[in-house]
Amino acid sequence: MATTTRPIITIIGLGVTGASLGLALVNTNVQADVVGHDKAPDATQAARKLGAITRGEWNLHNAVANASVVVLAIPLSEVDETLGLIAEDLQPSTMVIVLTDVLQPAATMLATRLPGHNNAVVGHPIVIGPAASLTARPDLLEKAVFVIAAGATTAPDALELASNFVETVGAQPLFMDPVEHDGIAAAVTQLPQLLSASLMHYLAGSPGWTEARRLAGRPFMQGTEVDKSAEHLYATLVANRANMLVRLDQFQRELAAWRTWLESAGAAESSDPLQTALADTAHERNAWEAQAQRKDWDPTPVADTSTSSHGIIRQLFLGNLGQKKTPPPKGD
Repeated sequence: MATTTRPIITIIGLGVTGASLGLALVNTNVQADVVGHDKAPDATQAARKLGAITRGEWNLHNAVANASVVVLAIPLSEVDETLGLIAEDLQPSTMVIVLTDVLQPAATMLATRLPGHNNAVVGHPIVIGPAASLTARPDLLEKAVFVIAAGATTAPDALELASNFVETVGAQPLFMDPVEHDGIAAAVTQLPQLLSASLMHYLAGSPGWTEARRLAGRPFMQGTEVDKSAEHLYATLVANRANMLVRLDQFQRELAAWRTWLESAGAAESSDPLQTALADTAHERNAWEAQAQRKDWDPTPVADTSTSSHGIIRQLFLGNLGQKKTPPPKGD
């Protein structure tokens, strides 16, 4: 009796994001082997025990051999080298998805390391919650925004397949131009990380830190939380330097305004600019948090697709290319 070889989905990098993707795939009963690889053997072992992968593979080349989909869920600082190592192991039809929080540099790496490979995209899953509380779980990306961006040679079918992959793990695909994404990410992803690092650096280097650290409570913990390693944060800041410099200049002007408001607080008999700014800020922050907790950014009701067949299973593993969705043209 002939044996049927199951398709392979390989996840490189088994941290919170990679392991959560594996758990989501396994929980959908996707008809594929979910192979995991991480340079840290403990991470692979933990993912296997958690049920996030069906097989761990310590050898990177063996991990991606004959894979239908390869997901890189690793720091940007490791993407270029990893792509170079696996380039000759990939089939022309292999779907490659690079996950990172700055997309254009990753897209450039794809074009350089995999020239002519038109089945590759970059993506950024948006995870909500304090870094300290994030653990791998199958619903981590449920209804989460998952940005997908095309590279220079990405085929439309690859974007469609990537979108179906995102929907399979329960997330909501959002097509964006990588340059546009990185300009926004500089403000909402990297600027908060840089400000957290700078606040910690400033206070830890001040003469009064020995005593001040004893008074540092919840606001300090929240304000100095950085969920990236120093190496990873350095790589993303440098890769997105031009956008970050613009955002820093803008924030310096904003900070100067707050200094002025604080200096003049209580002096005017009419409205107080500082009090008004604080009230407006609290309102906007609460509105954003409510939407983030609901994971609902569109007032238009979205049809429930929980009972429909997952797109990637239709297209990749069952061969049914019906019910296609056409993503917007590049740059939209």
